[in-house]
Amino acid sequence: MPRILTINKVIDFPNDIEETVIGKEQVEIEGKTDTAETRIYKGTDDKKNIQGYQRFKLKHSQKYKIQGKLWNKEFNHIMRLFTLDVYKSESIGYVYSIGSNKADIAHIAFKRLRTGTGVKCEPYEVDLLEAVEKIIKFAPDIKIKSGWFSNLGLPNLNNVLLQGDEVNLGPEWTRFKKTSGAKLSNIELIIDDSDFDNGWVKVSLSKRGVLFSQTNIPHKKMLQIADKIIVILSKKLVVV
Repeated sequence: MPRILTINKVIDFPNDIEETVIGKEQVEIEGKTDTAETRIYKGTDDKKNIQGYQRFKLKHSQKYKIQGKLWNKEFNHIMRLFTLDVYKSESIGYVYSIGSNKADIAHIAFKRLRTGTGVKCEPYEVDLLEAVEKIIKFAPDIKIKSGWFSNLGLPNLNNVLLQGDEVNLGPEWTRFKKTSGAKLSNIELIIDDSDFDNGWVKVSLSKRGVLFSQTNIPHKKMLQIADKIIVILSKKLVVV
């Protein structure tokens, strides 16, 4: 099962959430108005707590497109409930969501909470071209394995995936990053880590601040990776 972590900047967040915080939104499903809710509350299982983080559960319902038939009546949408684990770092101003659903679910959930509740977080936008430069300079234990360029606007070429060892040092990478209007939307990283049997772990980072792994990495390790990347990205590059 894949592991998806979203990085969210804290605008405002209660120091201590004792009761469930609820964000609500009216939606229309199959011709009827319903209330979609996003609830965030303290995690109750102390065994799942991770030192250095406040842990919360987030339950988010939203209109979901799916076709089916129930009691001889066809439908095209349902109200679907998603559950995410949320961790608030006690040392840096970020909140992480971890789950296996698309990152859009977490982004929509936090957007709903921003309206009318004290829990206010927004997606962490990343300039990946700058991120690559910082990784090269400050993180010798991280290698760039691939990069997805979009909005190239070239004849017969608008998007391209570049892969391989030291891919960021190749002529095509240099060409595309200098192309006017082009965006680096996603990068795949190989991170040296002795906690893994092979001595490394592979994750991807998107421009929307989303970490993705094909493997079911434990929450604690995903949080450590996210913290590590944020520390690197917070560093300043000296322009000569």
